[in-house]
Amino acid sequence: MTTPEMIQYWGYPAETVEATTADGYILDMHRIPWSPRLGNNGTSKPVVFFQHGLEDASSSWVINLPNESAAFIFSDAGFDVWMGNMRGNTYGRKHVSLDPSNSKFWDFSWDEMVKYDLDALINTVLNITGQPYLYYIRKYFALAPVGTVKYITQGEFLPSDNLTQAIANYVCGDMIGNPVCDNILFLIGGPESHQFNSTRMPVYVAHSPAGTSTQNIMHWVQMVKTVNLKLQAYDYQNIQENINHYGQITPPLYDLTKVNADTYLYWSPSDWLADEKDIEGFLLPSLNPNILKANNKIEDFNHMDFIWGLNAAKIIYYPIINIINQDLNITSIGGK
Repeated sequence: MTTPEMIQYWGYPAETVEATTADGYILDMHRIPWSPRLGNNGTSKPVVFFQHGLEDASSSWVINLPNESAAFIFSDAGFDVWMGNMRGNTYGRKHVSLDPSNSKFWDFSWDEMVKYDLDALINTVLNITGQPYLYYIRKYFALAPVGTVKYITQGEFLPSDNLTQAIANYVCGDMIGNPVCDNILFLIGGPESHQFNSTRMPVYVAHSPAGTSTQNIMHWVQMVKTVNLKLQAYDYQNIQENINHYGQITPPLYDLTKVNADTYLYWSPSDWLADEKDIEGFLLPSLNPNILKANNKIEDFNHMDFIWGLNAAKIIYYPIINIINQDLNITSIGGK
């Protein structure tokens, strides 16, 4: 099923809205405008915006059962839920003039996602809803945040192509709880934490990885191989190309001290991608302490548990809802 089909399967309304970036990429956003448990009274609701990570898509927010998936939980809490998609993934393969068969379509890394995609997605949401802000820029909740990947333990990302799907079908097929299939995911994100609903493993593999550009993966590799702790733009490994793109010989560094939204971190020592040394040695010292509102160290969460784990609702999602409700002066909920 597509993301909208999964949303509708559980009886929720689903909308697909296109956002066009300044450089021509057409990105599908998926929306749950209201919850069937609360009904549609036509009033505007506070907006929460969910953005997936590398090699992922909007599907991750609705891939579990409604009482386990972030998007459904926030919808049932009374929010207007929007899920973004980045260029190059399952729902980001359109462009005003370029076709994915054209190599120029794939000339991007997360530099362009930050510069163009997020702007287009967020501005489209604000324009359509008429809201003055949304929870992603008013308050930012970073789940398993990756700064540098200097200390990465494991991790390999594959594009969502026919070969990957063939491997997934061959390894996992319809065999629920296949330990080989389970281990593929654990090799990416961390050790077994006993939080997976193993009956949904074929669903996870059908949607992830969701695809990205080779340049994006090369950017990742550059980060892994860097000698120093740096969060740096893509290096074209050609002085003239770097000058053409950046106006300087070397790629610029991202300056996290300029982040000005209230930020809440949720991370775990068991996460092999958002490594503990990276969090404590780079992210925490780099962020302005005035905007860092919470540093939540959660035990026994691997990288996927933050979106797929069965304990994520109780430990992460409901506490975030309560933080937002306090900001909105709404009575907190128990999360039962």
